[in-house]
Amino acid sequence: MLRILLEQDEPGVCATAAVIALSLLSVQCARRCYETYCLQVFAKSSKMNLSHYLVGIGHYFACIVAAVGQAPLFCGRQNREKIIWTDSRTILLSVPCILTFLWACYEQYQTNIIFANLRRDKKTGKVVTEDHKIPNGRLFERVSSPHRMCEIILYTVLFILIPTKTFFCIYLWVLSNQIQTAIQAHEWYKKSFKDYPVNRAAIFPALL
Repeated sequence: MLRILLEQDEPGVCATAAVIALSLLSVQCARRCYETYCLQVFAKSSKMNLSHYLVGIGHYFACIVAAVGQAPLFCGRQNREKIIWTDSRTILLSVPCILTFLWACYEQYQTNIIFANLRRDKKTGKVVTEDHKIPNGRLFERVSSPHRMCEIILYTVLFILIPTKTFFCIYLWVLSNQIQTAIQAHEWYKKSFKDYPVNRAAIFPALL
């Protein structure tokens, strides 16, 4: 199935890079699952479009296939004894990539805490409103959508670890999607709140 999907007979990355990328992706998915069920406050009237739901499933499926399907022993027929399990590039970049990913993951988590607290009572923690308010603190002081900025950072790290044409397509999808939605959110904030901070960018500080 992987050969059919990717049409690839030779590995595009070493085994270590694939393992690191999949481990980081697992951390991200586990955290997002926790936030969805235990942290975030969704409006009762809010609904997800079916197409968005299906695209989300397809996205994570593609990420896993792109990482696993281009790793040694998963594409084509290879001699196990001749496989290079790691390389100098991965050894050099692994620690900076892991630290950057975990930082962006943490900041994204803190952003979602700020969003949730806008609808909760500060003392009791109970949900008291479903209204939208201006978020403040941490990366919100620089951009309107720090969670989307962090998402781009996360996938930049994954693309550095899995620098293949297939994963580059996934990266472009994330980049375009997050930038577009961030700009739309930024414009909505400015139209909805007259006192919205003028110094905030949409997604990249001092750039966009």
